[in-house]
Amino acid sequence: MLIIPAIDIREGACSRIFGDSATARNIYSSDPLQQVLLLKEAGAGFVHITDVDGAFSGHICNLPVIREIVAFGDIKIQLSGGVHNLDQVQTLLSLGVEQVVLSVAMQREPEKVAKAVKLFGERVLAGLDGRDGTAVTDGFETAVRITMLRQLEMLRLAGIKQIVYTDLRRAGTLKGPNFTGIEEIIKNAGVEVLVAGGIASLEAIEKLKNMGAAGVIIGKAIFTGAVDLAQAIKIAQG
Repeated sequence: MLIIPAIDIREGACSRIFGDSATARNIYSSDPLQQVLLLKEAGAGFVHITDVDGAFSGHICNLPVIREIVAFGDIKIQLSGGVHNLDQVQTLLSLGVEQVVLSVAMQREPEKVAKAVKLFGERVLAGLDGRDGTAVTDGFETAVRITMLRQLEMLRLAGIKQIVYTDLRRAGTLKGPNFTGIEEIIKNAGVEVLVAGGIASLEAIEKLKNMGAAGVIIGKAIFTGAVDLAQAIKIAQG
């Protein structure tokens, strides 16, 4: 199982800064590149980056910062936020981004998802956001009435091999994952599932591993010191 620490970029800087805890091992910087370097030193081989401005605007907004991070060249980058068309996917992959997460907006056109898979293979993933058992397919605040399993079926038929599932009720809360909902998704997805949202303990990571999660994406818990990154990686590699 993969442990993927996450950072959010807004207006060229890290938008979530957590550095007050003495146990945070100094994994702290408002500079995204410096943050990535610190995460690598702590053992990360993959970092999930969200272009927060892009997620709200519908286009990639922090390309210079992303280019600088990728140019470092010594860690794999998985990028989400603002990826709404094939040209954007091509731009990011040509820069050296390892994986691109397709936005929920792009998923409203399954033919685009299928074409992305045909062109780029497993370097494209789909982001699946959920709230109370419903797939959120029209932005962060609006849930279109489609079940999670129906959305998963559409992605599977389009050829997607891996998804990033985020429980919007748990994201950023440190309250722990919704294990019941995650278990149902992993059981029925037919694709690999990376889990994000609410992960706040090593015990939760171990439980997700035993449930069959392909990976976990952790942001706030690492930077507050709730989860020790090195220990998390040790459990995942177990």
